[in-house]
Amino acid sequence: MTSLAEWNTPPVPTGGPASVLDRIIAIIDAVKESDASLTITELAELTTLPKSTVSRLAAELTAQRYLERTDEGVRLGLRLFELGSRASMPRRLLTAAAPVIRSLREMTGERVGLWVQQGTDMMSIAAVGGRLPMLPTRAGMRSPALTTASGKAYLAFCADQSVVNRVSAPLFDEAADHFRDELSHVRTAVVATDMEVSYPGILAVASPVLSADRVVLGAISIAGPSGAMDPDHIAPLVRAAGKALTRRLTAA
Repeated sequence: MTSLAEWNTPPVPTGGPASVLDRIIAIIDAVKESDASLTITELAELTTLPKSTVSRLAAELTAQRYLERTDEGVRLGLRLFELGSRASMPRRLLTAAAPVIRSLREMTGERVGLWVQQGTDMMSIAAVGGRLPMLPTRAGMRSPALTTASGKAYLAFCADQSVVNRVSAPLFDEAADHFRDELSHVRTAVVATDMEVSYPGILAVASPVLSADRVVLGAISIAGPSGAMDPDHIAPLVRAAGKALTRRLTAA
């Protein structure tokens, strides 16, 4: 039985990273600082971790593409480069989108927003106001990806099925079938519509923003009074804006 004295005795420091996350970060940092691939033995020496621990975590990181194996050991994997690219993408999006957003706002007089996916939501990273003052224009606003035009425009072109599954998890049977059919239609039309589902009295139309290699980065949308906006008239304008922003990103 553990004595009271033993309970009150702090653990003896081992000199290496304590938590699993600390150990993973230590391994990735060690590989990052190296100009060449590292062996498991070298990683163990650099991180002061047991070789068995390094071998297990390196195998898991390799399976998730954070590391990749070479003839000499392991090096940084493509997934880290993908994450780095995504981290800088909002800034690139904002720079490329500014004239596109301004032009679309001038043509329609409605609220124009630029959105990126965050969990099960779409998050606004830029917006300009329209004739409906109740629609906020602040960056950081979140709306459900499941029902909004921007969310459906994003999900229709999202190659990560786990993201689509997570967002659509609340739907069952006919509702799930209808949602899949709607995403299929969005892929064909390259435009999505939300007619008063997310917000009463408001029509929203959105189109995806794609990278040069056709990876969806976000969505650009228009929102305004449903009684005064014609979706058939607005859709081509939003679709053209999405394509224009895609071209600007490709040329950047």
